Amino acid sequence: MAFDLGTPIGGLVHVRRGDTDAWRLETTTGRYFVKGYFPTTGGQFNGEHLVDQLAVAMEFERRALEAGVDVPGPVMPVDPVLGWVARIGGRLFRVHRWVGDGTAPDGDISVWLGRTMVQVHRLQPLGQVGLPGWWRQAVQSPATWESWFAQAREREASWAGLYGDSLPHILAITERIATLCDVAPDVVTTHGDFKPHNLVVSASGPVLVDWDSVRNDSAALEAGRVAYIFGGGEPERVRRILSTYVAAGGDLGWAGPDLYLSVARNQVQVLGERIRVSLGEAAAARWMGDRAAIDTAVGDTLRGLPGKLDELRHLATMTGKLREG
Repeated sequence: MAFDLGTPIGGLVHVRRGDTDAWRLETTTGRYFVKGYFPTTGGQFNGEHLVDQLAVAMEFERRALEAGVDVPGPVMPVDPVLGWVARIGGRLFRVHRWVGDGTAPDGDISVWLGRTMVQVHRLQPLGQVGLPGWWRQAVQSPATWESWFAQAREREASWAGLYGDSLPHILAITERIATLCDVAPDVVTTHGDFKPHNLVVSASGPVLVDWDSVRNDSAALEAGRVAYIFGGGEPERVRRILSTYVAAGGDLGWAGPDLYLSVARNQVQVLGERIRVSLGEAAAARWMGDRAAIDTAVGDTLRGLPGKLDELRHLATMTGKLREG
C-alpha cells in the first residue's frame, strides 16, 4: 500500500466530500484519515497548480508541527510525490492519523482558539505592507457591477430588481477593501481556513486540521473573521475569542472599524462568483448547487448585505476597546 498502513480492517468509510474526498480507514496499525484530491483542484493561493499549493502548505504545516501547534500527525508515504503526498491511480492522496471522534468541539474553546491563532500567526510573519492578491478578487469596478445588473434585467433574473438598494453598499465596501489592500501592515502566512469543521476533538483537546488552504493574510483581519465565525456573530462570544487572542499576544490595533472587513470581503466575493454563474459567464463550483439555488442565494445576499455591513460596523464598535490591548 502507498502509505504502508498495515492490513485494512473493513473498507474505507467515506466521511466528507467537498474540495477533496475524505475517508476513515482502520487497519492493524491504527485508524487513519485519508484524503484524496480532485485532479481539477487548482493552486488556490500559491502557484497555478495543486502541487504548487500543497508544497507551500506542507512546509507551513511542518513549521506548525515543530512549533507545537495542535496538528494531527501526518503519515509519510512509501514513495512520495512531494512531502507527505502520494500518487495513486493518477490521483494525489494524503494520510493523517485519525484524531478523536472527528467531531467539532461543542464547549467554549475561546482560550484555545485565541492562543492557537497567535501561534500560527507567529510562524511566518512577512514584514510587508499590503494584502495579497486574492483579497482583490472581491473588488470589481462599478462598470462591471452595472453590467451584471443590466444583464440580469435583460434575462429577467429573479434578483435583478435588487439593483438600487444594494449597489451603493457593494461599491462602498469594495472601495474600502481596495484601500486596505494597499495599507494593511501585518501580513503573515496562516492556516487560511479556521472554521468549525476544521477543528476536531482529541483526547487532549481541540486539534486544527486541513492545512491545504495555507495563504498570506492580515493577522488582525483573519482574527476578526475567525472570531466572527466561531462566535456566530454574537458580540459577547466574539469579544471573548478576541480577548484571548490579545491576551496571548495578538495585535488588533491598526484595524479599527475594519476589524471584520474579511467577513464582508467573503460575502462580496462569493456574491460576484454566483452572479457570474447565474449570468452564464462561469461554470458552477461544486458547492454552489443548481441554477435555482444560485439565483436564490444571490437574491438573499443582495437583500441581506446592507444589514450585514451595518452589523459588522456595530460589532467593530462594540469590540473596539480590545484594540487598546
